[in-house]
Amino acid sequence: MTLRNGVLVAALAGLLALPVVRADTGNLPNLGEDSRQGLTPTQERLIGEAAMLEIRRSGDMLDDAELTDYINQIGRRLVEANGSNIPFTFFIVRDGSINAFALPGGFVGVFTGLIATTQHESELAAVMAHEISHVTQHHLARMIDSQRMTPWITLAALGLAILAAHGGAGDIGVAAAAGTSGYLIQRQLDFTYAYEQEADRIGMQTLLASGFDPYAMPTFFGRMQKANRLLEFSAPEFLRTHPVTYRRIAEAEDRLADVRYKQVLDSADYLYLRERAIVLQSDDLKATVQRYRSTLAEKRYLNLGAHLYGLAFAQARVGDYDNAWQTLLRVREVYGKPESHPVLEYLAGSIRLEQQKYDDALTLFRDAERHFPASRALIYGEVDALTRARRYDEALAAIQTAGVMDAALYQRQAKIYEATGQAQRQHMAQGEYYAFQHEYTAAIEQFQIAQRQPGADFYQLSGIDARLKELQVLVADRKELRAQ
Repeated sequence: MTLRNGVLVAALAGLLALPVVRADTGNLPNLGEDSRQGLTPTQERLIGEAAMLEIRRSGDMLDDAELTDYINQIGRRLVEANGSNIPFTFFIVRDGSINAFALPGGFVGVFTGLIATTQHESELAAVMAHEISHVTQHHLARMIDSQRMTPWITLAALGLAILAAHGGAGDIGVAAAAGTSGYLIQRQLDFTYAYEQEADRIGMQTLLASGFDPYAMPTFFGRMQKANRLLEFSAPEFLRTHPVTYRRIAEAEDRLADVRYKQVLDSADYLYLRERAIVLQSDDLKATVQRYRSTLAEKRYLNLGAHLYGLAFAQARVGDYDNAWQTLLRVREVYGKPESHPVLEYLAGSIRLEQQKYDDALTLFRDAERHFPASRALIYGEVDALTRARRYDEALAAIQTAGVMDAALYQRQAKIYEATGQAQRQHMAQGEYYAFQHEYTAAIEQFQIAQRQPGADFYQLSGIDARLKELQVLVADRKELRAQ
C-alpha cells in the first residue's frame, strides 16, 4: 500500500511511536510448524483483524463484489490444494503497485496493479500461492515472535507496520515511520531469503496441485526481475518486499525439471476482471476510455472481448451509458455463448440501473441469477434495482432469500429500513454490518441505539440483549488476548 492518504500517514506516525524491544534478528526460529512458540492461532487472527481494520479505515480497500468474489474463488482453490485449515480471507487493494501481501491469521491482500500486470491467470495464482504459503508457514507470526515484540500493546501499530513493510509503502509512508520504533518494525518484518525460498517451494506445490500452470511462477518472477534491471530505482513494489534473485528463479525452474509442460487456458473471469481492475485503479477515466479506443483501433490487444468489456466498463464509469450499452452489445457478440457471462450481465444491469430503467435492470439481474446463482454481485444488483425503484418490501424479501448474509447485504438492509422509517431494525442491521467487519465496539453502539428505540416488544428486546452479550464477549476476549 502506498499510504498516500494523509490521514493514514498521520495515524501511522502516531501509532508506530510505541515501545518495541529489539531482539537479535540473526537468530530466527527454524523453519517448520514446531517453530511457532509464542503466538497462538487466535492471536495470529487477532493481529490480522487489527491490520484489516486499519486497511478498511484508510479507504484503500476496494469494495467491488465481482473482483472480491473472483479473488476469493482463486484463493479457495489454492488453499484447498495447499491442504490448510486456516480460514483465509482475500481482499483487493486499489493501488497500481505490482504487489500482494499476507497478514497473520489468513488475510491476503492483492493489489489491482498486480492483477492488471499479470499476463495470464496462472501468474496471478502463482503470486497468491506464494502469499498463502507465507501464512500457512506462519512466517510473519514467527518473525513477530522472534523480535520479542509486545503485540497486544502495539497491536494497531503492528498492523500498520505490516502494511507499510509488505504493502509496498512509498517514501511518504517510510518518512512518516522514520525516527520511531515503528520504523524498526518495518525493517524487522522484511522476509528473509529462507522464508521466501520456503514460500516459493510450497507455492509451487500448491500451483501443481490446484491445476494452474506452475511454470507461471518463474516466468512472472523473471519478468519482474527484468523490470527491476530496466527501472532500477523505480522497481515494482513486489520486488522491494519480495526480493527476486536469479537464484530464486533458477530454483523455481529446477523444481519443474521433471514436470511436463501443459498449457492452462485463462478463464473468461480472469480476462474480463483484469480489465475491470485496470479501470477501477484509474485516476483519469476519460484518458482510460481514449486508451481503449486507440488500442482497439490499432488492434493492440490480447483478447478482443475482454478489451471491449474494459471499454464498456470505463464508458459506464464516466457516465456515458448509451455508448457503454452499445459497446457491451459488441462484447456479447464476441463472447458468442448463449448463456452469456455473469460479469457481462452485471454490467448490463448496472447500466440500465444508472439510466433509471429499473424494470429493465431488474429483469436483467433476475434472469442472470437463474443462470449464475453463485454470483453475489447479481444478488446485490437485484436488491439495488428494487431499492432504487422504491419497492422496499420486495427488496427486503430478495435479501431474505439471498441465502448467506454478508456485510454488503446487511448494509443494504440498513438503508432500506432507514428509508422506511424502521429505526430499530436499521440500527440492528447496521450493527451486524459492523460485526462482519470486526468493528465490535461500533456494532455494540448500534445495538444499544436499537435497544433504546420506542415500540419494541419483549421478543425484539430479548434478541437485542442476546446479541449485545455475544458482542461484549468478543470485545472482552480481544482485551484479554491483548493483555497476555
